[in-house]
Amino acid sequence: MQSAPRTVGVGVDLGSSATTVSTRRSDDRPETRHYDRDDTDGPNVALAEAVRDAGQHASSVALTVPAAWKSTRRRAHAEAAANAGFDVAVLVTEPEAAARYLAEAEGAQPHPGGPLIVCGLGAGSCNVGVVRREGDRYRVEAAKSAEDLGGRAFDRLLLDHLAARHRAIDPEFWNRVADPAETALRTGLFAEVRRAREHLTEHPSTAVRLAAIGREVRLSREEADQCLTPAVLRIMALVEEVMLEARIGADERTALILVGGASRTPLIATVIRHHLGVQPVLPEFPELVLAEGAALAALARVEETAAAADTAPPERLRTSPGVLVTAMMVGIAIAAIVGAALMNRDPGDQGGADAVTDDIGIGSLPIEAETTEPVATTEPTTDPAPTPEPQEEDEGEASTVPDASPLDSASAASASAADVAAPSETEATDAAVPDVTGVSLADAKRTLAEAGFTNVSAQGERRTGADHDHCATTAQSPGGGKRAGYDDPITLSYVFVGNDDC
Repeated sequence: MQSAPRTVGVGVDLGSSATTVSTRRSDDRPETRHYDRDDTDGPNVALAEAVRDAGQHASSVALTVPAAWKSTRRRAHAEAAANAGFDVAVLVTEPEAAARYLAEAEGAQPHPGGPLIVCGLGAGSCNVGVVRREGDRYRVEAAKSAEDLGGRAFDRLLLDHLAARHRAIDPEFWNRVADPAETALRTGLFAEVRRAREHLTEHPSTAVRLAAIGREVRLSREEADQCLTPAVLRIMALVEEVMLEARIGADERTALILVGGASRTPLIATVIRHHLGVQPVLPEFPELVLAEGAALAALARVEETAAAADTAPPERLRTSPGVLVTAMMVGIAIAAIVGAALMNRDPGDQGGADAVTDDIGIGSLPIEAETTEPVATTEPTTDPAPTPEPQEEDEGEASTVPDASPLDSASAASASAADVAAPSETEATDAAVPDVTGVSLADAKRTLAEAGFTNVSAQGERRTGADHDHCATTAQSPGGGKRAGYDDPITLSYVFVGNDDC
């Protein structure tokens, strides 16, 4: 017997200098791999293995994006991921990914409802956001980005410091370093400065090798801090701007997490602690945080989709008014025949109502009563029914004349039934259709079902430039606010990125 595919979430952090792929299965630890930009095949292999192991239909791929990015840049980022071999199902903002990681992997759940500041410092940019958790949802309240802050900017500052301090060693060498045309020389030297900067995160000093001239120069952490202080203060200013925009109160319990490889720089945590009075959370591997958080988001999406399918509200069945009228009239006809039988009984009969019911059980009703045509909702005619000719009585019995004939009773009963069974003018058979454009397809269907509209169909198309998120409802027919019958068809249109798992 073949086992069902295991549910797996795949998180992808497509950075400017490296790509991180993390796979997360239910109740398992994540498997995360970090690839440099030069390794173009590694990320594709990692994703292929994750999907193959879990089963393609049980997987969801989430791609992280800075929260400050607009839809145009998000689409371009998703297209870049698709070109790299990642069939993205959902985009996850970096603050949400970091918050999910903090709650799950670190076990350091922030104060419920309290703000979490996420400061992401990668190779090419600094992205700061404020996110709050509301149940199982994460809401980003503010976000800002700086494209000229990051690890590369740090390396340029450090290289400028080394060139100014050690220029006398070999002026011609430093002139070549300053020349943009010296691509190979500059690339190798920047890689060495980056290694030295990362080494200083755990050591007080390090050696910087100048391979082109066979020399080494020393660089201390104190020197590095002096060089990087202006850039770190700009990061702090960005954090304060985001906090102000998110209206974080002075008395609110605030947490802050550092993510991205460049956030290891000790000076960053020192400055934040000094300015905010908050001890930042610095994970052991900050460069893996976003991918692992995105994997958690992807896994949650798979589980939410499965739960929604299991708990989908059943379609509401509505009875047609015509059926109600017909059923009511059949019941009235039965009552009229019973009444007629009671009126024709001998007054001395002591059998009672129970005896009558036994004598004219349902099985003995005239066939005509079962094949009565549907009753119109117009008022019944008032022409008097013909009076039946009197029947001869047996000798010795008194002649009994009822006050009304059975047909008269049936006619009166029919008239009363028509008045009672006709639909009320205030009975709701239609309603205004809710406006569900802009929300997710699942939320749109849920809103319509709660309003009583269950005949809903959806048509999806791959995103081709419209400014909408994955699975967003873009149009509906009838439009929001228009009245429609509860059983009338409603058509929704939506867009999707990558796989259509909406």
